[in-house]
Amino acid sequence: MHFSVETFRSARKPAATFHPSNSADWVTTTLSIRHNKAMRKSLLLMMVCALALAAHAQTPTPGVVHASVAVTADPTNSYALYLPSAYTPAKQWPLLLAFDPAGRGEVPVKLFHDAAEKYGFIVVGSNNSRNFENPANAVRLLGQDVEDRYSIDRQRVYVAGLSGGARVATSIAVNCKTCIAGVIANGAGLPSSAPLPGPEVSDLFLVAGTTDFNYSELLHLKEALDARNAVNRFVVYDGPHTWMPPEFADQALAWLQLRAMVKGLTGVDKNFVNQQFEQRLAAAQAEQKNGDILAAVRDYRAITTDFKTFRDVKDQEAMAKTLAESDAFRKAKKNEAAILELQDTVAKKVGDLVAGISERPDERSDFFEQLESAASDAYRQQKGTSNLAQKQAITRGLASAFAFAVENGQKAMLKKDYASAKEMFRACEIIQPDSPWASYLLASADAELGEKKPAVEALKKALKKGLTSTKALDDNAFDRIRDDKDFQQIVASLANVKKDKTTK
Repeated sequence: MHFSVETFRSARKPAATFHPSNSADWVTTTLSIRHNKAMRKSLLLMMVCALALAAHAQTPTPGVVHASVAVTADPTNSYALYLPSAYTPAKQWPLLLAFDPAGRGEVPVKLFHDAAEKYGFIVVGSNNSRNFENPANAVRLLGQDVEDRYSIDRQRVYVAGLSGGARVATSIAVNCKTCIAGVIANGAGLPSSAPLPGPEVSDLFLVAGTTDFNYSELLHLKEALDARNAVNRFVVYDGPHTWMPPEFADQALAWLQLRAMVKGLTGVDKNFVNQQFEQRLAAAQAEQKNGDILAAVRDYRAITTDFKTFRDVKDQEAMAKTLAESDAFRKAKKNEAAILELQDTVAKKVGDLVAGISERPDERSDFFEQLESAASDAYRQQKGTSNLAQKQAITRGLASAFAFAVENGQKAMLKKDYASAKEMFRACEIIQPDSPWASYLLASADAELGEKKPAVEALKKALKKGLTSTKALDDNAFDRIRDDKDFQQIVASLANVKKDKTTK
């Protein structure tokens, strides 16, 4: 789901309001009219202590991931939270606000909490901002509650998100410009209507998986940001369209910490800077040695940008220039363009057939037949090549069409058009036949239609393909078949799978 920048015109307080506590200002103003200096000092001390005690009483336990903290102004809203174990209201802390596309705030908080402990960040994950819903109110309530309850360094507020959540994060940053210090965009970039940020907007850490269908989007965004001299870093992990692995979460927060030192927002830790430099340089040299010249050039350039404030980076700058002017680099760029074109070709061919199923119901049987043929051709082409980049491009193309079908199906579910949703989820099973999610979604549509037997069969397939989440069956979509004995057996089977994994 793409969210426009306009969604967030009132999502967060403008930068001018990011100031020390209004309560402290009120205390100072009130006491300034008193004439007795001793009394003024005594009263000020008492009130500051009272405020500190009140804040402490409301502060969740540091060093622990809290799955759900209710928003004071509206307890129907909540967020997951991690406060560093050394947290104290006497100090201001950098803040990372994270947005998951399904409103699973605990997922990014758990992902980032080790790095947050290491680098001293507060991490907050919204439980209310999710795809297909306007997130403005959830973002506004979240931002206000966090600002009121915790000691935040307002110069170091960061946002992060996955997929649609990444678009929420980038929208906030583009809208409020200088009030967000940095963005971690995982698996997606800007909303379609958002203007391309310039150097005045937040630093952007872009991260995608090798088989993430939005890989090309983030790569193109990185190149566009480079052209506008906007500070960014692009990293790639081996995997699909999901939250990044923990080691990349560490890289992301380390980069934000480093950029804060560059901009003078926090003190310079020379040991940290040197360690980061050596790690980044070793990675760039390894990429160069392994023949990944594009990644090497990008990393040498990023090293030049990130470390020129602290040390001489002329060698890295020269290396990036030399490699970028080489025939090997030009050949690699040409190959990369061909790979991205292959992804787009597969995505368009399969995606157009999904669109046909959705938009031309009278011809659905023909479109389904063509979809099966197109998907088979793609998998056959993938199996027939030994080129890893080509294999990944085909996977991304199919994943793009799969995501398109999922989105159309979920939109139909929200409209209670369960028959149309079912057709979209059938298409999902064709595009990714090994996906437990595809079968699960099909089961949810069948259940809403009251078709118990097909729903149970689809769930059995999902279980066989690897469905492990017991919470998945708590969805309201299954209410109509919840009392069915076969459905209850599946619930029990899932519980046993979870129990077996826990005991191993």
